[in-house]
Amino acid sequence: MDRVLIKKYIGQSMLLFLACAFILFTFAWVRVWVGTFFNLSQYQGILDQLKEFEHFAPIEFSALMSYAGQVALVYDEPIVILCVVIWSVARGSDVISGELGRGTLEMLLSQPISRRQLLGSHAIVSIGGLIGLCLLVWAGIGLGVYTNDVDEEIPAPQVTIPIFNWEIPLSAGEPLVEKVPLADRVDVRTYASPTFHLFAFGFFVLSLATLFSSLDRYRWRTVGCVVGVYIIQLVMFGLGKAAKSLDWLLNMSFFSCYKPQKMAAIVGEKGMAGPWSLTEVSADLVLPPLVYPLILIGGGIVFYIIAAIRFDRRDLPAPL
Repeated sequence: MDRVLIKKYIGQSMLLFLACAFILFTFAWVRVWVGTFFNLSQYQGILDQLKEFEHFAPIEFSALMSYAGQVALVYDEPIVILCVVIWSVARGSDVISGELGRGTLEMLLSQPISRRQLLGSHAIVSIGGLIGLCLLVWAGIGLGVYTNDVDEEIPAPQVTIPIFNWEIPLSAGEPLVEKVPLADRVDVRTYASPTFHLFAFGFFVLSLATLFSSLDRYRWRTVGCVVGVYIIQLVMFGLGKAAKSLDWLLNMSFFSCYKPQKMAAIVGEKGMAGPWSLTEVSADLVLPPLVYPLILIGGGIVFYIIAAIRFDRRDLPAPL
């Protein structure tokens, strides 16, 4: 890869990276902090009444009653997904059609560099930035977990009457409330696998944008095509969730492979190694947990290979 090109692409993407990094880190931190204001036990009755809508949720409602499940909601927040998609689409669409639109691609290729060097250098910066953004989400969660406390009710002592099994509280006062560090209830390592899922999701979108960039000369049209595919896939995923007769659409949407909350739930059930299994199939999953992000990464690699082949063979139009 070419150092000058890498330096150039870092300079081009730095402002966008800093903006997305600040939003993702701050939001993850604040989101964890806001979650500590809610006493989870108070919402059990409400969730029981909404049981029929559970299929719309990414995981069972019972998993949301744990602090670990609440924190995992960060990965499904629209602003987190939006920032990752903005980075991926902006960087992927710029590599070829962006340079063509600015009239700078011919000047770049007139230097002693190959087309694959150009594409590879851009991929290194874009993927490296994506990894950094995903790790910042995890870091924001970690900071939130280690700097916040939660209120937990201590039930009044009770005495059980034999034969009748009646439980009589020994105190008629209000239950005691104790502050407990959130780090005692949530292990930050739980979110290693959800972070990997977020990276796989972003990598798929990045590679898709790169593929469309290699096919067109106008960046606005490249962005439009990627966003169009994204919206169609999102609608298919929503329809598949909404109606049982349309659940076959879930198999055709890449959103079905993005399961960060499910991975956090698997950690609670089977330990830290659970989400990284390639052989054991967990409940509510058709495939082993690690297969889902690998499908996204594999699809992204295929898109990059096609983009490289197309870029090698295409004739470049003269700059306007």
